[in-house]
Amino acid sequence: MILIFEDPNYAKSVWCQSLVRGLVSELKLKRAAFRFVSSAQELSSQANEGDFVYIIGSGSGWITASLALAERAGAYPILLSNQTRDQLSINCSMVCSDTVGSMKYVIDQLRRLGKQRVAMYGVNPRSVGDASRKSSFLLAAHAPDSDIFLNDGSLENCFQSFFEQSRSYDAVICANDFAAISLVRKLSERAPEELTRLSIIGCAETRLTKFYEQHIVSIRVNFDEYGKAAVTLLDMLRKNPFLSNIVMSIRWDISALHELPKPAPAQSAAAACFPQAADAFYTDQELTEMLCMEQLLSECDELDNKILRLALAGQAYEDIAEHCFVNVSTVKYRMRKMIGICQTENRAELLRLVEKYLPQLT
Repeated sequence: MILIFEDPNYAKSVWCQSLVRGLVSELKLKRAAFRFVSSAQELSSQANEGDFVYIIGSGSGWITASLALAERAGAYPILLSNQTRDQLSINCSMVCSDTVGSMKYVIDQLRRLGKQRVAMYGVNPRSVGDASRKSSFLLAAHAPDSDIFLNDGSLENCFQSFFEQSRSYDAVICANDFAAISLVRKLSERAPEELTRLSIIGCAETRLTKFYEQHIVSIRVNFDEYGKAAVTLLDMLRKNPFLSNIVMSIRWDISALHELPKPAPAQSAAAACFPQAADAFYTDQELTEMLCMEQLLSECDELDNKILRLALAGQAYEDIAEHCFVNVSTVKYRMRKMIGICQTENRAELLRLVEKYLPQLT
């Protein structure tokens, strides 16, 4: 039997959900029997000697405790984490991130495109994944700590710190796409000319980013590839019982960077001027709204999208039902579903939120 155990904090993120989708898809293709366990107690009672357990997490403390629990039960743990191998400092089979090599490649490519001053934006100081990106960025860019702009629970404060120095940079690597979207929205309100000068790079492509792709070059961190690699790793261990541990590192897909134009010389010259503590990163209202929008885009089908567009146009339920060739109860059910996804109180709140982040739908 194959068991899957997720860090409950990390499981809420779009990144973990992408990773798990890739893993489950591959296991189903292999027709492998698997089940999820939802707690440490369940893992302890369900894991048997010889079982394989996929441990999926981001927090070091939770990872260490979960690996120990699986090993005490006699199971063989395989870790899937967005950390680097050096950060983890543990001895087990794992699929992890090649953050160091990937970040170096990103910086080198930006340099080739004439981007000499690069900042890193929206770094969550409590995230081990962001800590890895931060250290890799400082190493690859030979940058000082002052080129790092932290999101300690307030994207607005992060922006204010960056905006005071924005003219010093000609490219920005954002710790995630939500930070990139926030940066684009705030610049478009306060200094739209900066959007044509700055190259804004987002890490971990989201669906919401597609609505801002005019201003954001999104790097794919390839979370879906983690699951595929994890199943390959499991097959190798089963076929080679004398292998102790296998480590696979996933590199980022930065092919989108090749679409960046090389700046004119004048522009280059101008640029020269377990238990776990609550993470303030996830309490920021702006980030919460963007996460809701990402979930909405993930769960809605074409009918939902059509209903949403007609509602934004001010049409009543009866008119929407007629346009969509469904009955009124179906329209109301779909709207209630979307209201729940976005954690809003009513239709008016939902539409205000959609208008705020998805203006292209209006």
